[in-house]
Amino acid sequence: MGRYISGLLGALDAAKPDGVRPRPLFLPSAGARGLRRLVKALPFAYPLADAVRAAVLRRERPTVYHETNHAAPSFHGPVVLTVHDLSTVLHPGTQEPARARYFANGLRRAASATRVIVPTRAIADEVAQHLRVPRDRIRVIHHGVDARFAPADLPRKSFVLYAGDANPRKGLPTLYAALPEGVELKLAGPDHTYVSDDELVALYRGAAVLVLPSLYEGFGFPLAEAMACGTPCIASDDPALVEVSGGAALHFPRGDAGALRLLLRRVLSDSALRDELARKGLERARAFRWDRSAALHVEVYREATR
Repeated sequence: MGRYISGLLGALDAAKPDGVRPRPLFLPSAGARGLRRLVKALPFAYPLADAVRAAVLRRERPTVYHETNHAAPSFHGPVVLTVHDLSTVLHPGTQEPARARYFANGLRRAASATRVIVPTRAIADEVAQHLRVPRDRIRVIHHGVDARFAPADLPRKSFVLYAGDANPRKGLPTLYAALPEGVELKLAGPDHTYVSDDELVALYRGAAVLVLPSLYEGFGFPLAEAMACGTPCIASDDPALVEVSGGAALHFPRGDAGALRLLLRRVLSDSALRDELARKGLERARAFRWDRSAALHVEVYREATR
């Protein structure tokens, strides 16, 4: 979520499109983040947050309100809603119950949004099917990849990298079961070794292969970022990941540790295959640019005002 918001805002600020003046209304200050964690533990936290945000919108009266995180508060005007995935609707057991209930209820109101932005065609299909949003209101806009995620002329090491959290839908047990004996696995993410973006870039550049064994994804930032760093990639056959890779990664059936183990052994033992995946990944990653994503968002904002 943070990747999306910061990337989009940065690109909009750089482009300065005519007639569009983004105003981030709800970005928390550094001091407020700790307080927000405490408030979220309260039973009425989510309704309270909605009421506060609705009051801010009544005061500020934006021409278009873009809700970047699934559930928009009450607003009497055009609403552009970004739906990153339907995990709270389709896989509620993988999340904290109060959060799952809140966002699932918010998503079920998505049909009332003026426009719905999704990061992949896979999620567009789910939004149309499960949320009953008309197709003519859905816009597929891929995320971008920050310029810092780029290759370096350095020798790669032999470790396997996983980047992301430990949510049950990320499929980590499949990766643990598939890892060949004697192969080092490095985990980077909020539930593992927390790393800065610069440290994450170094891990991408050093890894022999990135593995993303997710059972469900909406986009898969680690896959796009790793490809941009020239890292060979293996991912599950989740539809969003297959779409993002565009044929530049190897895929295995979700949850199939045996199939993943075979791919890992193949990639780790075949330098020519690693070089091919690196080349294809770099080419595919060029499709994920924040300037293009921002320009398409601006088109949606203009549609919403009409």
